[in-house]
Amino acid sequence: MNRSFGFAASNSMQRAHRIRGFCLRLAAALLIFGIVLGISAYGGAPGRAVRSGVNYLLTKNYDFSGYKKSMGKAFKWVPKLPTLGSKPKQDLDVEVSTPGKLPDLPVSGKLVRGFGWQKDSSNWPYFSEGIELAVTEGTLVRAVFPGKVISVMADTKIGKVILIEHDHDCATLYGRLGETGVKAGQEVVQGQVIGTAADTLFYFQLREGERLVDPILRLQQ
Repeated sequence: MNRSFGFAASNSMQRAHRIRGFCLRLAAALLIFGIVLGISAYGGAPGRAVRSGVNYLLTKNYDFSGYKKSMGKAFKWVPKLPTLGSKPKQDLDVEVSTPGKLPDLPVSGKLVRGFGWQKDSSNWPYFSEGIELAVTEGTLVRAVFPGKVISVMADTKIGKVILIEHDHDCATLYGRLGETGVKAGQEVVQGQVIGTAADTLFYFQLREGERLVDPILRLQQ
């Protein structure tokens, strides 16, 4: 079964820009609202005109059903966060669908960017769909499970990538690669070298079904 990934780097930055734009528009709306309230507090013709307009807006009946549906679709991409103080709920469906916990990561290196909500250099939040490890350029990259190579392609944000599909509807993506030693349609075994790291950062993503999963949580203890 062929599948495609929404890559973490490009999607996360686009989402961060959307959030930033929303916050700026909200701030502008609040500023305008404050100015309107300030004018309405004064007497005279301007104040009466503003109060009349505000009264009309607040008493008019509006149909927001269409906007409600649109907003629901717009925020479907926002991951659900656990309630403060609550324990993460174990997802039994995900556990059943896995071919087993990760025996190891594709490379050895220090974790420099984790999975989930992060902050960019401007302190804006974004959702990281994979992890990044600090490695030495040319480090060998190995397949974490046996499977079939779905594609070897180039991404504008994370460079050359390899996508491998495994049993139990599981797939892994290896990014920021230099040389690649496999091609689409090729079967690979666990631990097989599939390429090398292009620079000092390596990107790895894990999916189980349609769910993104933190690879660190799948490592064997």
